[in-house]
Amino acid sequence: MGMTVEGVLLTPEARANLRAGGTYLRQLRQGREITRTELAEQLLSVTEAFVADVEAGHIRLPAHEMGRWAMVLGVRRDVLADALGRLYEPLPFDALWAKAAA
Repeated sequence: MGMTVEGVLLTPEARANLRAGGTYLRQLRQGREITRTELAEQLLSVTEAFVADVEAGHIRLPAHEMGRWAMVLGVRRDVLADALGRLYEPLPFDALWAKAAA
């Protein structure tokens, strides 16, 4: 185990999921050809260090921030939420969708 998020000890799989979410966000940002600093400035509510922590997979993108991030990154909020849900919590997320589809 190792790294913690909000005081919770994370498994290697959970750490990998956080990194995958961060990688996805970094790729979206780089696809828009904006720097971390520019992203933080456009979001108005976060610092460049926060963007770096999210992209590195140290922390999750908080749900209340997804709308603004989606707008700046040029994706729909539901698309961003769906992608991050699948990356951050693949098993529970897939189980929820399977129940919803039934």
